[in-house]
Amino acid sequence: MGYLNCRHLTQLEHAAARGELSRPKFFDPALEALWERGKQHELAYVDHLRTQGLTCVVIEGLDVSAEAIAQTIAAMRAGVDVIVQGALRGGSWAGRADILQRVKTPSDLGDWSYEAADTKLARETKGGTILQLCLYSELIGEVQGAMPVFAHVIPPWTDFEPERYRLTDFAAYHRQVKKGLLGAIGNEKPGQTYPEPKSNCDICNWSVRCDKQRRDDDHLCLVAGISSMQIAELLNHGVTTATALAELPLPLQWKPERGSKESLTRVREQARIQFESKASGELRYELLAPVAGFGLNCLPEPCEGDIFLDFEGDSFVGQHGLEYLLGFYFREKGEPQYRGFWALDRAGEKAAFETFIDFVLERKKVFPPLHVYHYGGYEPGALKRLMGRYGRSI
Repeated sequence: MGYLNCRHLTQLEHAAARGELSRPKFFDPALEALWERGKQHELAYVDHLRTQGLTCVVIEGLDVSAEAIAQTIAAMRAGVDVIVQGALRGGSWAGRADILQRVKTPSDLGDWSYEAADTKLARETKGGTILQLCLYSELIGEVQGAMPVFAHVIPPWTDFEPERYRLTDFAAYHRQVKKGLLGAIGNEKPGQTYPEPKSNCDICNWSVRCDKQRRDDDHLCLVAGISSMQIAELLNHGVTTATALAELPLPLQWKPERGSKESLTRVREQARIQFESKASGELRYELLAPVAGFGLNCLPEPCEGDIFLDFEGDSFVGQHGLEYLLGFYFREKGEPQYRGFWALDRAGEKAAFETFIDFVLERKKVFPPLHVYHYGGYEPGALKRLMGRYGRSI
C-alpha cells in the first residue's frame, strides 16, 4: 500500500532497509488511538469466536520469526479452528494475518483448510485491505497446497458478520501490484523519484524529510491553492520553481493545454505575494476587487438573527460516530452570545441536537430571514444524519 500511495516512499523505505538512511520516528496520537481501537476490535472478534465453542491459538510476538512461522504451521496441521496473528512467509513475502479460520475444504492438511480474515475499523472495505488478504491467502496456499477460495473482512458494529470476497476477482490486480513493487526495488540502482505531495503525507514517517526537500527545492507545490494540473502545465513550459512562477511575465505568452490563462494568472499572483512576503519578512496581502455574483458577494444580507454553527464529532464512536460537541454563536440584543452542548452518549447527542433545532425554530419566528452559517460541508451532513437518527427536522 505504501508503494501504491507514493513511489518515493518505497524508495525511502528501500534505502532504509539497505542501511543507507535512518528511518525517522513518527508519533501521531490520533493514529495511536486508531491502532488501539483496531486491536480491541480484533480481541472482541476472537472472544466472539471462542463463545461459539471454537478452539483458538494465539501466535505470540510481532515479528515473522522462524519460531512464529513454525508455531503457525503446526497449528494448521493440527486443525485448530482459529489461529490468531498467524505468521506466514513465502519467498520475499511475509506477514501476520489477523485470523486464519478453518473451513471444510480439503487440502494437503487433511479434510480442512484455512482462509484469512482481517478485522478493520473502516466501515467500507478499501483496496489495500483486499491486497493484504490476497497476499496472506497466497502464503496460506503455499502451506496447505491449495489456494483459499475466499477471504473475509470483519467491519465494526455489524455483530461480527464477515464480508466475504472471492480472491480470483482480485488476483490479476494483486499480481500487477506485486510486479510493480518488485520492479521498483529490484535494481541495485533504483530509479530516481521525487516527494510529490500526496494525501498519504499526513500519516507518513518521512513527511518532515520530504517537506524539507520541497522547501529547499522551492517546489511549485508551495504556492497556496495551486493544483497538480497547473503544476504539470507550468513544468511543460519550463517553470520549475515557485520563484520562477512569481517572476513569470504577465500576461501569459502561451495558451495552456489544460485549464485557463485566468487560473494560471491567479496562482502566479499568489506566488508573487508569497515571494514578496518571504523577501521582506512581512506578511503581505492584496485585496481582490469585488465581482458581482462571485465569492463573498454571494452571501445574503446580514440579519440580526443569524446563527454561526460548528460541530465536533468522532466517527469511531459506536456504529455511526458521535457528534460530541455542538456549538453556536449568535447575537442577543446586540450582544454576542455562545452556547455549547457536550454529548458523551446518544442521549446527550439527541438533547443537544433537539435543543439547537428548537432554538432555530423559535428564532425564525422573530427573525424570518435568518441564516445558519457553517465552515464547510460537515455541518449540513451532521444535521442530516441527526435528523434521520432522531426523527427531527427544521
